Amino acid sequence: MENMFERTLLIIKPDGVGKGHIGDIIRRIEQEGFIIRGMRMVRLSRDQAADFYAVHRGKPFYEGLLNYVTSGRVVLMALEGEDAVSRLRRVIGATDPAQADPGTLRKLYAENIERNAVHGSDSPENGVREVAFFFKEEELC
Repeated sequence: MENMFERTLLIIKPDGVGKGHIGDIIRRIEQEGFIIRGMRMVRLSRDQAADFYAVHRGKPFYEGLLNYVTSGRVVLMALEGEDAVSRLRRVIGATDPAQADPGTLRKLYAENIERNAVHGSDSPENGVREVAFFFKEEELC
């Protein structure tokens, strides 16, 4: 199967920002060969978070997720690269840091399954959608 150049979104969540891991995470992303096309720090509104995580609406963890991602600043990063989605998923590790492989971002920086330091797109289609949710095409360099 031929490699594909893809877009994916990485969010450094409030716990990752609050504990001072932004630089460590960016360094790792660059070392892994991702191209950072766009990046900014924001504090998500509840409406933004609800729209972004709409796929989880109605699930038991939904309200907690919204409260968490709106509790502090986040760093949004639009990334590109060959097989970017699956590669980023390997770099960030399992959702539950207790199950994440050694050296993954979640194993290194996450507190628990709810406060898991980073978000990464889970499919190429969601990578395109999630980058477009936060970045206009003209903002990407």
